[in-house]
Order: sequence, then structure tokens, then C-alpha cells
Amino acid sequence: MKAYNETWVRNKQILEYTASWRRQGLLDEATEQRIQARFPVGFRPSNGFIEVGLFVFSIVAISGSYFLLTTLFAKLFDNDILYSLFNIAFGLGIGLLVGYLIKSRHYYRSGVDNAMVVAAVALVCGGFVGLFPDQLPLWQYCFLLLPLVLLSVWYYSDLLLTMAAFATITIGMFDLMLAFSFGKQLLPFVLLMVSVGMYVLARLYENRDQLVYWRDNFILLEWLSLSLLLISCNYFAVRQFNYWTLDLRPAEAPEIAWAGLFWFLTITTPIALLYFGLRQKERPLLIMGVVGWGLALATWRYYHPQFSLELYLIINGILLIVTAILLIRYLRVPRYGFTDRPDEESPKDFLPNAELLSTIHTTSGHLTPKDDLRFGGGDFGGGGSGERY
Repeated sequence: MKAYNETWVRNKQILEYTASWRRQGLLDEATEQRIQARFPVGFRPSNGFIEVGLFVFSIVAISGSYFLLTTLFAKLFDNDILYSLFNIAFGLGIGLLVGYLIKSRHYYRSGVDNAMVVAAVALVCGGFVGLFPDQLPLWQYCFLLLPLVLLSVWYYSDLLLTMAAFATITIGMFDLMLAFSFGKQLLPFVLLMVSVGMYVLARLYENRDQLVYWRDNFILLEWLSLSLLLISCNYFAVRQFNYWTLDLRPAEAPEIAWAGLFWFLTITTPIALLYFGLRQKERPLLIMGVVGWGLALATWRYYHPQFSLELYLIINGILLIVTAILLIRYLRVPRYGFTDRPDEESPKDFLPNAELLSTIHTTSGHLTPKDDLRFGGGDFGGGGSGERY
């Protein structure tokens, strides 16, 4: 059992598909209404601006209540164990309250529930850590907390908790490797393998219908793992990390071991992301490939400057503008599965999984054939794009 109604979460995705098809004229109004009646969603409607405001307001309210209680019972909390137990109890109380609100008010990522979930998990984790000795290394705290954070992600499917779990794993591996004499040299490669492993994991499970409750979490994990990949193999990042871990720091960061290898990875990793992004038509790979290539050029310019920074910015700006104009003109007509049209106007190659498509088709009876709606056609669909370029 999860915090949110799994059936409503799945129905919400179905209605998002049908709303998109309706805007493009692929479904008539009567068919859309039949699908909406067949797949009801009881979550309270909201919008992004209201969600942000409610999130901030809820965090302020929770913080105020917490500091008020800790001030009133300050003498009691001189004992570290009692203070840790109070944090756990306060966090569990918030968790019970948000569970009641989710069931009674039908909240779903509305800002209030997000704030309360994050606050509850943070307090429980903080109290849990306080019960352990202070002398433990950081990586042990991370791996002690990791099951709690992952359990919270499983139950709430919260995106902020997903980021917290990712950070916990990364920081834990980071600190663990530094505990070994050879860890500093191997750390970039370990983080590289961790990022690739998490990306593959996210891609394998992102579009499975039985895991639709965590679909957004897997999509976020793809972006986070690709970001970690670019950082872990970037020459500048590795060299600066090596500099900050030195006991006696010279005026300038010294050269690192395997410098040639990291220069090679700095340049080739973005190219590899762009290659696989073009081949698989993956939006995250393409975007992160472009970002990685920009980081690679900035890294090269930092260590091998030929012109002033202002001239570099002017040249790069002109090149980007020209490239954008040429791509916009070239992709006005869809080519090789790519187009410059907005998502709502892109070629009709939608890729919900077979079970989801069968459910929608059974309900709707038929889909308007005039727009040449073609489902399937490949194994593409990562990064939450949901359709071809």
C-alpha cells in the first residue's frame, strides 16, 4: 500500500495522453469524455504557482511549530537521546498528519503534502542519526539512513526524496572511497560506474506500467545520473577535487594522475551522449550531451586560453545562434525522426506501453485514423518525453 491512490496515479497518466491527443484532433470530444469517465482521477487539482506557495508556507508553519516546542522544552532536550526521540516523534506525527490529509483532502504533490513529507522524513532521519555515536564516519551515517530514505521514496514517490536518496548514495560512496589510501585516485571511476548503473536502472524500469507510480522518480534519476557522469569524468572537476583534499594546498592546483585519460573522458563522454541520443532519440542524452560539450570547451579554455573571455563568449554566442537558426530551418520538415515542431505538434509516434494503449483503445472504441496515428515503432521513450522529436 502506498501513500497515494495508485489507480488514480495511473489514470492521471492516461488522461494526460488523451488530453494531448484531443488537442491535436486525434480524439473527438465524446471519446475523450468516455475515457475520462472510465478513468476517474480524484486528486485535488492545483497548479505550479500555488504548489510553490503552499510548499513554502507549509515549511514555515512546520518550522515555527518545531522551534516553538524546542524552545518550550529546551531544558528537557539537554539530553541528546531525548532530543533525538523528540525529532523522531515529531516527524512521525507530521507523517500521520500528511497521511490523513492525503486520504481526506486527496492531495497529490500539491505543495502541502510535499513539504510535510520532506519535513517528516528529515526529522525522522535526523533523530535516527542522533541515536548513534558521534564518532562514526560520514559514509556509515549515509548508509544507515539510505534504507529509510528509499522506503520513503517507495511509499510517497516524492521527487525531493529521490534527490535526497541520490545525494545520500553519492556522498556515502564519496566518503567511503576517501577512507582508503587509493580511494582518491579511484573515486572518479567509482562515481562514473555508479552513475552509469543508476542510469541503466532508471531506463530499464521507467516505462513499465506496473511501476507507473514511480515513473517521475525514474525520469529524475536519469537526469541526476547523467549529471553525475559528466562531473565525475570532467578534468577540471577531478583536478579541483584532488586539490581540495590535499592537506597542504599550494597556490595552484597540481597536475593529477592519469591527466590524459581524464582529458579524453572530458571530450569523448559528451560526444558519446550525443551519439546515443541521436541514435535512440533520447532527449536527456541529447541535452546532457550538449551541456557536457559546453563544459568540455569551458574546461579546455580554462587551462589553455588563447583569447580573452569576452572574445570567447562572443564567438560561442554567434556560433550557437547560427547553429540554432540552421537547425530550425532544417527541421521544419521532420527528418529521421526529429522535428523543430513543439511537442504538441510533433509527428504522431506516441509510445505508451502496450498495456496502457490497449486499455485506452478498449475504452475509446477507436482512434481517429485521419492523422495517421502510429503507436510503437521502436524502443524510444526515455526521459519523460513520451514521444518522438
